[in-house]
Amino acid sequence: MALRAPCPMLLLPLVLLLACLALASGQPCFTQNRLFITHHVNNPRTLAPNPRAYCSIMMRRRRIYGKLINTFIHEINKVCTTDGVASGPYKFESKNPFNITICTFNPWSISYTGVSVSEKIVISCWNALPVFYVKNR
Repeated sequence: MALRAPCPMLLLPLVLLLACLALASGQPCFTQNRLFITHHVNNPRTLAPNPRAYCSIMMRRRRIYGKLINTFIHEINKVCTTDGVASGPYKFESKNPFNITICTFNPWSISYTGVSVSEKIVISCWNALPVFYVKNR
């Protein structure tokens, strides 16, 4: 009796099952957390002569293109655990203000302008990790 090649119709459910197990393992949470850190965390703050230069440097360095507004957080805190207050499903507001820089794209000059402020932030968390920047207050 000769061996037969695997049936493609049987392989599809197996591949889908493996994909579901990979998603359930928590890997996407860590991927989202890394993306959050890349797009929003700069601690310690990169030195620049002014907020406009800072935004130009950081947006280029982090390869964030075409985003109209991006906020960089210059401190690390445990907003998702002890230093935040739940403010909605998966959302936490910081108890204390953070030093942040808000970068806004100007389409006329094709550059970023920036403003540095100290405000509370709201972020989305999953498994006690920040995964999405919601807003500042």
